[in-house]
Amino acid sequence: MGMSVATVIESGPDRHALLAPECDCGGCAPTWARRRGKSRRSAEPVTLVAALRGEAADCRAGMVREHRESLSTMLALIDRSLAQTVDDLGHPGVGLALVMFAGELASALQPAELGAELPEQLVRVCEQTVTAAMLTAAGCLAGMGDMIGALGELAGY
Repeated sequence: MGMSVATVIESGPDRHALLAPECDCGGCAPTWARRRGKSRRSAEPVTLVAALRGEAADCRAGMVREHRESLSTMLALIDRSLAQTVDDLGHPGVGLALVMFAGELASALQPAELGAELPEQLVRVCEQTVTAAMLTAAGCLAGMGDMIGALGELAGY
């Protein structure tokens, strides 16, 4: 008589997909999208938290991992792009996209949201990635703050 062996397979999301635009600059953040009915076509953009709440608990860690991996890829592309260009005004569009995408992950990690359900190691790695993203975003946005200050001085504010 043989013993049955249970295999735990982390399933993928049924109703949501992370859609990444074709982009080499890194400044174009992916977007979670809710699928319409049984169709595999994604129709409505949603936040990571909304996507996680709309899926079964067994696929949430995989979705958070996918978001973090996309954020890491975005960071690598931005770092490479920044190393190749010198711009005194910074890169505000890239910085803001990075803040928003990293912010979605940071929000999902909060214990009041779904962070308490996620593996501790995953939360730790995600927190480190969010921190790195915010540091890079600050560098992208620094020139914009200087520019706004200079315009304020010219306008007499």
